[in-house]
Formats: sequence, structure tokens, C-alpha cells
Amino acid sequence: MALHKKEQFHGGRSQGRPVPPALRFMRFMFATLGPFFPGLMGRWACRLWFRTRRFPESAAGKRIARSAQHDTLLVDNIPIALYTWGTGPVVLFVHGWSGRGSQVTAFVEPLTAAGFQVVAVDAPGHGETPGDSTNILECAAVLQAVGAHYGPVYAVLTHSFGGMVLAYALNQGMSVERVVSISAPAQVEYLMEGFARTLAIPEIVIAEMQKIIDQRFTGSLWERLSTVHNVQNLAVPALIIHDKDDVSVSWQQGRMIADAWPGARFMKTSGLGHGRILRDRQVVKAAVEFISE
Repeated sequence: MALHKKEQFHGGRSQGRPVPPALRFMRFMFATLGPFFPGLMGRWACRLWFRTRRFPESAAGKRIARSAQHDTLLVDNIPIALYTWGTGPVVLFVHGWSGRGSQVTAFVEPLTAAGFQVVAVDAPGHGETPGDSTNILECAAVLQAVGAHYGPVYAVLTHSFGGMVLAYALNQGMSVERVVSISAPAQVEYLMEGFARTLAIPEIVIAEMQKIIDQRFTGSLWERLSTVHNVQNLAVPALIIHDKDDVSVSWQQGRMIADAWPGARFMKTSGLGHGRILRDRQVVKAAVEFISE
């Protein structure tokens, strides 16, 4: 069922926005049938949780993608779309949920001018990479494979969900020298609360959904995949950037990551929200300077 092109499940909704008909229907189904059929509705919620969406690519994104060298890397039988610009130490860009590699647009020229090679990836079910669902473990495996193919990776620049993916990959042994994490969620529980609130899912259905996920991935994922858990023992220098007006992932989540990450710096911006922060000149400047140190 199609959603409004700007609708996302893994985060909050701004106040006053119109509710798309598809979302109203799903809210009605969960609220009405959830208490009576928690197992059935839990399975539906689980499918929605892992389902990806492709939003239209921006004109700037299309232009930067055309200027890139395109490559494909097979990871677990998935042809992962890759884009590269420039030469030098590798800076890997990891987009967020429902994002794409071309969102690195504003960073490409400054980073290549500073002597870096920029590598961007379309995660499974995103951009030009096929599929309609994914998860943190699958995406982290992609990062490991891309790092091995293009490595060594000097720095990683992430947005939103990409920060959570990278944190897990680093905790699993991926090696980098510097990290810039923008608008990342700190906890899986926070995302789950936003997901449940957006779809009006009763607690009994969320409990069933969590059981299904725990069975699928063997053990509780909530702590194992949370960013704050995975960064607490890292020795990698990090710059955590978050906007105070972000309604998809609150800035307090970024503050929590910075507090948990030993030695991390925290930069709070204003008026940029969750998406425009990737195009802000001061954010780009701070990120490039940090990576170049």
C-alpha cells in the first residue's frame, strides 16, 4: 500500500501535517484488530518495520550521481550500488532509512578538494540497490564488504539510521580512523516507540512483534543494536552532529551518543531539521575539517 512520499515509520511526525489515507487505514486496522489478533497484527507490524521505501531523488542528487564512477559489489547475493568520486584516503558515506548514496552531494566537492576519495553506497532496498526490506545486520555486512573492497576506509560519514548501522559494524570489528555521525538515533527502543506511535500500534502487538524479531535474530536485538551500546568502548574519534529542530530523531538522541562515545565531540545546530542538515554549509565545513584533522 502506497504512502505519502514523505511518510516514514522509523521516527516521528511533525505536528499539523496531513495524515495520508494509507496511514489512517493502517492506524484503524492496528487499533481495531490489534487487541483481538495480536499475533497476526504483530507479524504485519514486523513486515512494515523492515520494509524500505524509495523517495524521489533530488535534482542535485541526480547530478552528483551522474558525475560519479559507478560500481556494483555483490554482497550476500545482493548487487550493491556504489558511487565514487576523487582519489585518496577513502571517506565512506552511509545514508539513513529510505535514503540513498547521492545524499552525500554537498560533501563531495569539499572532500575531494581536500584530497579524499568519497565512496557512497545504496543499502539493500534503497536507491539503485534492489530489494524492499533490510535490517541493521544486513547493512553492517555491506559496510564491512565495502570496506574490504575499497579499504582501508579512513573515515565514515553517516546520516540517521546509517549511524546506527556503522556503530554496530565498528563494534563487530570494522576499522576506521574518524567518524562523523549526523542525526543518528541512540536507541532501538526510541525508534520502536516512534513506529508504534505513528501507526497507533497497541502494546500487545508491539510485544508480539518483538518476540518475532528476537526469534528471527536469536536473542534480544534492542540492546545489541542500540548505538549507545555499540560505541561505549570505541577509541575512534567522532563528531556527533544533531539539529535541535529535528522532528524525526530528537537532538537528545545525538547527545546520548556523544556522551556514550569516549572523547566524542557534540555539535548542535538549529533550524535544519533532519534532512536539510546534510546540505548546510557550516555542517559540511565542520565535518570536512574534522575528517581532515
